[in-house]
Amino acid sequence: MDQTLFLLLAFSGLSILPSSLPHQFHFVNLKTTWTEAQSFCRQNYTDLATIDEDMVDMKKINNTVSAGWIESAWIGLYNNIWRWSLGDRELEGEGFWAQTQTNNDPSKEDVCVYMMLNGYKQDHNCKSEWPFVCYDDELVLVSENKTWSEALWHCRDQNMELVSAHNQNIQHWVQQRAKKASTPFVWLGLRYTCTLDFWFWVNGEESCYHNWADGEGYNTMKEQCGNMGAIQRDGGQWVGKSETERFNFICSNSTDY
Repeated sequence: MDQTLFLLLAFSGLSILPSSLPHQFHFVNLKTTWTEAQSFCRQNYTDLATIDEDMVDMKKINNTVSAGWIESAWIGLYNNIWRWSLGDRELEGEGFWAQTQTNNDPSKEDVCVYMMLNGYKQDHNCKSEWPFVCYDDELVLVSENKTWSEALWHCRDQNMELVSAHNQNIQHWVQQRAKKASTPFVWLGLRYTCTLDFWFWVNGEESCYHNWADGEGYNTMKEQCGNMGAIQRDGGQWVGKSETERFNFICSNSTDY
């Protein structure tokens, strides 16, 4: 094999913003299948690494992997309709697929894509065993539409929690994440108790810091029972929404929020 690092693009449904909380890549020199690599990353970090279309993350990954490494390493997009793993969102952007060769055989269900340092990509059997690259991120926008309860358990299944924006600093980063949502509202880990008549965060924090939109939360006399907290994608303020409505949501990988 020539001295080219093959990066198998990760099936990971996360929206990562350059202006957001920093995320770190971790090269794991352990040969596994793609599925085993995904499980390891989710247990120890956030998920298998993703690569932005502008390839900024590619440069970060190159700095993470040893300069002398010459084998392949998983990150990986998965299957013929290419999706990212955590949010199950389809890959968009033609620029990402420049210099790509794929077989596109409909009968192939277990394929990933590898990528060379020069940007060339090729599909590959996901059952092959390679080292892999994980990443750590504290806030994850999941681009799936779920009810509030479904969103809560989705985060917890990933050893994360629906985000608690209990101060202005966290609110800023949550707002940046929400701007990338595919729904007009994004679920937060904010819920209302009818019995005690107040809002609180699922991580146990009382909602002392408030960013309610006009006519919402403590600024309204309307019935709140059955409502959960969401953030506006465009306005960045909180609103109460029926827990049965379906929106994108933000998971947190931090014990602080």
